[in-house]
Amino acid sequence: MHIPHIVGVIIGFLIAWIIISIPVWLASKLFSSESSFPRAMAASLLSIIVFAIIVAIFAFIASVINNPFVLPIGFIIGLIGILGVYKAIFDVGWLGALGIAILAFIISIVIDIILAAVGLGAFTLIHLLHIKI
Repeated sequence: MHIPHIVGVIIGFLIAWIIISIPVWLASKLFSSESSFPRAMAASLLSIIVFAIIVAIFAFIASVINNPFVLPIGFIIGLIGILGVYKAIFDVGWLGALGIAILAFIISIVIDIILAAVGLGAFTLIHLLHIKI
C-alpha cells in the first residue's frame, strides 16, 4: 500500500509528536500534580515552537551584525524558553521545569535505545510509512 506523501508526513509528525511527548509526560509526573498526557503534548509542541522562534531571531541578528557568537546566546535563551513553557504548563517553579527537562532528556535516550534495539528507529518508521526524503 502506498501512502500519499502529505498523509505520510502527517502520520510521521503525529507519531513523532506522541513519542517525544511520552518522556515529558513521565518526567512531569514526578514534578507536577498538574501532569497529564495532553498537557505533555502541548508542552512538547509549544517548547519546540518557542525554541525555534528564539533561535531563528538570534540567527537573524547574528547574520545582520555578522557575529556568530550571538548564536550560542540564542540557544541558551531558547533553552530558558523551553523551561518557561514547562513552568507555565505544569505549574512548577524554575527548578521543577529544569527537573522535567533533564529527566525527560534522560527518559528519551532510554526510549531511543529501546526502539533502536527492537528495530523501530526513525529510519525504520520512515521506511514503513513509505515516506520519500
